[in-house]
Amino acid sequence: MTKIKNFRITLRAREMARWLKRERGLETTPELDLTLEQFIKDSRRWIEPAAVYTTLTRPIAEKTTTIPFSENTVAVSLIAVSIGPAAEKERLSVPEGDVRESFLAALQQEALSQTLQFAARLLQDQAKEEECELSAPVPAQDAATVASLASLVGIQRIGIDLAASAPELPAHAFMAWFFWTPVGKAASRRPEKAVA
Repeated sequence: MTKIKNFRITLRAREMARWLKRERGLETTPELDLTLEQFIKDSRRWIEPAAVYTTLTRPIAEKTTTIPFSENTVAVSLIAVSIGPAAEKERLSVPEGDVRESFLAALQQEALSQTLQFAARLLQDQAKEEECELSAPVPAQDAATVASLASLVGIQRIGIDLAASAPELPAHAFMAWFFWTPVGKAASRRPEKAVA
């Protein structure tokens, strides 16, 4: 199990503007981009990226998870990321309809995405060493899967405590998994190589 905290992520105003257009109907303008750039600078204090992940070989994962595997998959990496609760607390303190609420919601989405991508790059490096490639992230969506994977990955190590009665992830967290698939000749040479 690997835990990383307080790493730097680059928040992108352009991606936040796209999210605002898609989710909140705000038109993208040069003024909006400039406003978002300034908002990003002012909001760094609300973002505390953290991630915890582990990689399980297929035999172990099949015994401990309900994740469905494809034929060529040799391992799975479970990951949980968090940006800390500060941005969500700030968002909830803003009156409904205030444009800052939309900006904070876009900030949370972008920060979670960048935190996941940071950790995914580390996993990608590990997969390359094992002559494997990673799938796109598969989000954990139902409560039973979240609860099961949270205990396997040790989600409490990044400050997330799930309620036993309703194991929902808070808005400042995200959980997913990546499948490992051998590349080329490695697929026939080492179908069940241990990566954990």
